Amino acid sequence: MTSIASREPVIWWIFGEPFHAGPTIVCICGVIITRVIIGLQAKGKAQWTLDIAITLLCLLVATLWVQAQNLELLAAGITGIGVGSLGAGLIGIAKSAIGGRFKAALDAFMGTAPR
Repeated sequence: MTSIASREPVIWWIFGEPFHAGPTIVCICGVIITRVIIGLQAKGKAQWTLDIAITLLCLLVATLWVQAQNLELLAAGITGIGVGSLGAGLIGIAKSAIGGRFKAALDAFMGTAPR
């Protein structure tokens, strides 16, 4: 008895955009597992709402990165684990990259604004 197996990747559609299901699922699992491990190892009072918000942010960033770069399964898993381990540091990276430029632009605008 033979079965028909397709070598074509599974493609799902969300918001009208195609994405490969395999790498996306691997990436999501990598983020969730990493964030759960970090959350369980936290000492002191667990801040579950903050951890859930950070996990959702990590999921969004990792999934968008995997789709934008068309990563394979292994690279998608490593990306998910990496972004998941960054966690709150992801917010700090964004603030340091954007914050200085935004403050300089605001200072320049306020310096030229009529008083």
